[in-house]
Amino acid sequence: MFTPAAVRFTNAVAEQACVDYPISSDLCADEIEQRIIRAYVQLVYKAVDAGNSRSVVVMRLGSLEVRLTDLHPADITPGVPPFWIEVFDWRHQASIDSVGSYEFDEDELAAAVDMIVSAAHETGHRDASPPH
Repeated sequence: MFTPAAVRFTNAVAEQACVDYPISSDLCADEIEQRIIRAYVQLVYKAVDAGNSRSVVVMRLGSLEVRLTDLHPADITPGVPPFWIEVFDWRHQASIDSVGSYEFDEDELAAAVDMIVSAAHETGHRDASPPH
């Protein structure tokens, strides 16, 4: 597995996730990374459906659900990664953000963690702000 020192974060929010994560104080960047890897392994061993993409839930954060999807080979366009991590907001019935990956190397894992933490952070601030 990867150690936190091996992962470079481009987002200050992800760096501070272990200290002051807005939704769950015990959820940190390293834990998110581990959950992505576990979801990937789960996806690899999930039965192949010849006509559809495969998807597993990585985690739930309040009204947010993080999913890992393996695109169906027939749906892959050249230059488009086969794996996608999406943050979906059930409360608003909308996709917040997503990021593609080819092999979940250190840079791709760091980008996925950044995206998840940023989406959760922004949603937390948006949901905590008074209605307009």
